[in-house]
Order: sequence, then structure tokens, then C-alpha cells
Amino acid sequence: MKTITLAERITSRLSNAAEIEQAARGIAEDLRALGQCVPADDWLIVGGSFARGEPTFIRRHGEPQLISDVDFLYVHYGDAPSMPVRELRILAEKAFPAVDLMTLSLGDYRAVQTSLGFDFKDLGLAVTDHGLPQHDPVRLDARDAYEILLYYTQAYFWLDLHEQWCAATDSVQFHLMVNRLCTKVLRATAMIDGAYAHHDFDSMPPHLGEQMRAELRWRRDPRQPPMDPGRFWRYSYDAFQRFDNEFGQPRADAVNYSRYATTSSGRVVARHHQAVHAIARAMADAWIAAPDLAALATVKRRAWERITGWTGSGRQRSPEDYFLAHKQEIHDHLLAMKVQVR
Repeated sequence: MKTITLAERITSRLSNAAEIEQAARGIAEDLRALGQCVPADDWLIVGGSFARGEPTFIRRHGEPQLISDVDFLYVHYGDAPSMPVRELRILAEKAFPAVDLMTLSLGDYRAVQTSLGFDFKDLGLAVTDHGLPQHDPVRLDARDAYEILLYYTQAYFWLDLHEQWCAATDSVQFHLMVNRLCTKVLRATAMIDGAYAHHDFDSMPPHLGEQMRAELRWRRDPRQPPMDPGRFWRYSYDAFQRFDNEFGQPRADAVNYSRYATTSSGRVVARHHQAVHAIARAMADAWIAAPDLAALATVKRRAWERITGWTGSGRQRSPEDYFLAHKQEIHDHLLAMKVQVR
């Protein structure tokens, strides 16, 4: 893919694409340079917000600055990558503010489904010269959307956002992270109605589309007054209600009743899903009943005691401790369960 075409693709959903044209071309050049480092037998693919055409730029000192993560997938033809992937990661991290680099064999790439497969197959942008590997398209469903909702609810805890909120943290970084997770919750909910990108407003219910527009407007200039962090729980409450209606009953995880339930990694993922579902449902219900931060902190503590069966008098490990400790395990088993099913 030529540099100018790649630049246009990665900003195709942005209303201000013309304003950031030069920045986008610089990013496209960096992406192509990384692709040139990959041996001819393998592939380097970009997914995430770049593949959806909607990365986030903010103005800093009058210039557009990329703040989105860049999601890469290295696909290797042989039994192992043809180059040290660590070297590629170092190069990518020199060019971009935040990088996620995964690796898959060609067979696993062709097998992987869910939103991960959709990102890197149906939408993926190849930055190596021989395009994407041959593959079948991915069909998404409500289970895939629910997995996204539960994953980013777990992230709310391992990022320590609730404790920062209780401590009256008011940094731009804190509000940007709340904003990021809010858009993830809204997008997961909108996927039930056929939306996939943050900017798929026509496919979203009107009220949800307006909430997403408000989040994206604020993100364009995070120096403006912050939005209420409690909206995360309002959005989460609405999301759980919507998924309850879609499934016909509450579901504690996104693994059981699916083909992933028989996999060893799926069972690990389900256990972590069930933990976050129980505490998040309690907190979302409490916030809707009485939007009070002190009361919400009490609900969080008591719900976690019920989940863990804690009866001791010493310091209890918090949900923040738990999900941070299991963050990499959750990530790795989510990927593994998707290639354990053929």
C-alpha cells in the first residue's frame, strides 16, 4: 500500500482529516518503514483505531499529536517469526507513543475470529508489500461485543481509575483514560445494532450516538472542563441492560454457551469475566440508584468481599490488585482461546 493511500485509510473516518494530513503521512511513512524491516515470508498488519480509520489526535503546541495506541499483528509463515520480534517492538516504540504487538502463526491467523480477527483480517492494513494473508471473513455477534465490554471493565480496575476518582485526581491523563473506556463501553453496546467503529453513528441508537459524539468532541480537546467520571457506570448500567435483553437473561461471562467454553483458556477467561461481572453489576446498579461516590466505594468493597469470600481482619486484596495481577494472563488467554478452536 502506497504511503498516501495508507495515510488516507488511517484517517478516513475523521472529520478533520484534512487538518492532520501531514501528520498522517508521517505516520504512514513510519508504518511502511516498519513493514520494510519484516522478512518477505512474514506479514505485519495494523488493526485497532488505525484500521477503523479513527485514531485520536489532540492539539499540542498548535500541532496534531497522536495519542492512540498502535495495534500490530506479526504473522509468521514458518514455525516461528523470521526475525526477533523484540527488535521490531523497539523500533515501533521509537516511532509511536504506545504499541501493542502480537504474534500469530499463519494457521492461527486464519483461524482467529471475534473482534481481534475482524480488526486484522476484515479491516487490517498490511504494511508489508505482499498484502494480507489469504483468509476468510469474520462474522461478529453479540458475544464478541460482550467480550469487549467485560475486558474494558476489567481495565477500569487494573488502571486504578476508581481509586484515582476517590482521591479526587483531576489530571488530563485520568480524564483521557476514563474517556477511552467510556467509548469502549459505548462501542461494545453499539455493536449489537451493527456499529463497529466509534464513528458509525448511523447504526447506533440515537441516544447512544449522542453519547459517543460527546465523548469524541471532548477527546479532540481534553483541555476543556472534564466530564463527570461517574458516566462510566451510567454507560455500563445501560450496556448490561442492553445485553440482558439481547441474550434473554443476564450472562456472567462471554465464554459459556459459546464454542470457546470447551477450551482450557476459555475456562480461565470465564473465571475472570465472572469476577468482573459480579462487581461491575453491583456498582452500576448502585450508581443508578444513588450517584454518590462514597456510597459507591462502600458497594465496591462489600461486593468484592462477597465475591472473594473474604472474612479476615487484615488488608484484603482489592479488585485493582486482583485484575492488575491477572492482566497479562487475561490478555494471553483471550488470544489463546481464539486459536484453540478450529
